[in-house]
Amino acid sequence: MNYWHMNLYPTGEQWTNDDIKNIVLSRTIGMGCDFSDRQEGYFRNTMKIGDLVVVLNGRTPIAVVEVIGDWYKFDCDQKSNSIVWYPSRRAVKILCLKGEKDDDCFTDLPMIPKTNTGTLGPSIDQNSDTYRYIHSLHECCKICEKKRRGGAINEA
Repeated sequence: MNYWHMNLYPTGEQWTNDDIKNIVLSRTIGMGCDFSDRQEGYFRNTMKIGDLVVVLNGRTPIAVVEVIGDWYKFDCDQKSNSIVWYPSRRAVKILCLKGEKDDDCFTDLPMIPKTNTGTLGPSIDQNSDTYRYIHSLHECCKICEKKRRGGAINEA
C-alpha cells in the first residue's frame, strides 16, 4: 500500500470544501486531460488498488479514500449536471470525510505539509513530514471506523 495526496479541482480554479466533498461522494477520484505525462503515469500505472489517497482542497484535507478499482476513461462529452468533471477515473472507498458525524479526524487538523508535486503526488519516504501526516490521518480514520462499528478503540 502506498500513500498519495491529490487535488480534485481543475487547474487554475478554486473550489469550496463542499464542492470537493461532493466529488468524493461520487466515490471516484480522477484527472483531466491536461496533466503532465508524469502525473498521468502516476495515476494510471503507479497507483494501485489498495493505495490510500488524501483528497485535498489546496492543502486542506477533505477525505481519506482507498483505491478499489483500476483507472478507466469516462466520456465527459455526455451532457451531465454532475460536479465530477474528470475523464480519467478510479473507483474509491471513502474511509474518512471531513464534517461527517462521529469523525473527528479532521478537527483542528493542520494543512498538509507543502509539497511540489502538483495535482497528484506519492508519499513514499516514511521519514517525510507528508508521509507521517498521511499515516497519522489514516490511523485516526481506522479508529473512527472502529467507533462507528461499535468496536473497542484499543483493538488497533
